[in-house]
Amino acid sequence: MTKILLVDDEDLILHSLSKALLQTGADVTTVTNGKDGLNEIKRSRYDICFLDVQLPDASGLDLMKIIREISPLTKLIIMTAVSLNKEQLSSLHDFSCHYLPKPFDLKQVHTLLSDISGSINTDAVKA
Repeated sequence: MTKILLVDDEDLILHSLSKALLQTGADVTTVTNGKDGLNEIKRSRYDICFLDVQLPDASGLDLMKIIREISPLTKLIIMTAVSLNKEQLSSLHDFSCHYLPKPFDLKQVHTLLSDISGSINTDAVKA
């Protein structure tokens, strides 16, 4: 079973995305801030982490570097409604992160999951 961590402070994102991912058969954990996200990554192994850039207590771009050190095999998907500059996009590439701009639809999530993971039944993620 694929373990997925969602780190976002928006209730709508946490609810809708976790519901869609649960339909794939994944084990989904949600947290609303960077501190709790790091604690989860330290506490348990996650296959995939959806990470918001703008969290109330941290920058997701700073957290991705820490998560990559703690859990190098976790696939990171950076989510944001803010446009990233060239340096930030380069940083995502350097840290082998995927990018999911907000707002997104579940077709985009389906495509992204198909690209990064063969262990999730992405056909269950419906738009």
